Amino acid sequence: MDFSEVVGSFGRWQLRVFIFLAFFNVVGMWQNFSIVFLAANVPFRCVQPPHHNASFSFGDSCQVVEGPNSSVPCTRWEYDTSHTSQTIVSEWDLVCEREWLVSLAKSSYMVGFLLSVIVFGQISDCIGRYPTIVMCYAIACVSMFLSLLSNSFVMFIVLRFFHAFGRAGAATVAYVLIMEMVGPRHQAEVGIAVQLGWSVGFVTLVAVAWFFRHWFWLQLVISVSFLPFVLFFGLIPESPRWLLTQGKFAKLERLLRKACAINKRQVKDDITDLAKLKNEDEVKKTATMIEVLKMPKMRKRTIYMIYMWFVNAFLYYALSYNTNDLAGSPYLNFFVAGLLEFPSYAFVFWGIKRWGRRSTLVSCMAVGAAATAALVFVPPDFPWLVNTFAMVGKFCFTGSFGLLYLYTTEVFPTSVRNATLGSCSMCARIGSILAPFLRDLVSNTEAPVALGQSLATFRITRDQSAL
Repeated sequence: MDFSEVVGSFGRWQLRVFIFLAFFNVVGMWQNFSIVFLAANVPFRCVQPPHHNASFSFGDSCQVVEGPNSSVPCTRWEYDTSHTSQTIVSEWDLVCEREWLVSLAKSSYMVGFLLSVIVFGQISDCIGRYPTIVMCYAIACVSMFLSLLSNSFVMFIVLRFFHAFGRAGAATVAYVLIMEMVGPRHQAEVGIAVQLGWSVGFVTLVAVAWFFRHWFWLQLVISVSFLPFVLFFGLIPESPRWLLTQGKFAKLERLLRKACAINKRQVKDDITDLAKLKNEDEVKKTATMIEVLKMPKMRKRTIYMIYMWFVNAFLYYALSYNTNDLAGSPYLNFFVAGLLEFPSYAFVFWGIKRWGRRSTLVSCMAVGAAATAALVFVPPDFPWLVNTFAMVGKFCFTGSFGLLYLYTTEVFPTSVRNATLGSCSMCARIGSILAPFLRDLVSNTEAPVALGQSLATFRITRDQSAL
């Protein structure tokens, strides 16, 4: 028998962890994308040398004119904070030659995310899901409050790295925990529903950033929002599957009896015979990535899937992080970008029922590719068209990114699923690390970088079996 046959597929016992993870994703999203407002663009002008008497308006100038044909780089600036208040841009002069440091601040978070997934995944297998979540939560909270004391940009990005290192570890391990508690009948619904926490956080962050426009106060509010989660730790159990693999049968029996009581299910007489519980982790052999690449068919599928994960993460974060560069209010742009995620997920639900996984995924990526490529050719006199294409791309890549989790687990057999899904997720983090620098690449080269991502869109399912 399976655990769900003992405690139920989904009840109040599982609901507690689901609520914890869903709300943790909401504030986790605040933490992730708060950099859009913490590092918002601030109009600036150069502080001229004393012998210059002309008045300059705010116009993002990086040069000081010294004569008819000569100019020198500006070294001091003043900022117009009448509308945007103070951000880390004005706090540490992240303008002109230092503008790329804004992208570095965004990228450092994703580096922490990447390493967290690797490190805490292994730790949770050794010491358990619950203590790992507590450890990650402590790292996230301490680093967030310490970042309020940042007196330099270096200190800020180092602590931001630990923000992600702790928060991503807690969210990832909690996701594993809820999947190991929920029965097979509800795993798909719970797995997708939990991701909606990101969309809720995306939309609600606008309101938080609107009321707290100074970077210090915004960071303080987000840090404080993590504190109530400590109340959940008395309700979160250890994973029953982990206890079984570790041979901790006494703790497992107590856990199952408590779960039955919470879910109001009658305790079965054979609950003490834990040998009857299926332990798939012990009976199945999971292939390593090296073994996967030795199989021609699996190698080809893996390359296709890794490319799609990389592209989706790269463009999802590139479009989400750079809403400040679109025409109009940055708050409205960010709100619309977040609001689009709800119909995007609804479209994916409808699409996979009508057309199937493969056709829906290809359609989202194809339309998203066309929309982002079209941005290169839009004249500067049509900012509304730039916004439209950007939002279409955001809609499409939100849907395809969410669908990739389901599609990847189904397109690979069980024996290689863990290795391939982990590798695809890691490559997605590499894409998200590089995404913030797309803005700097475009501003310095004006190259049509969006065109390259469309080359293999329609080849992703060649030689793959239909699901």
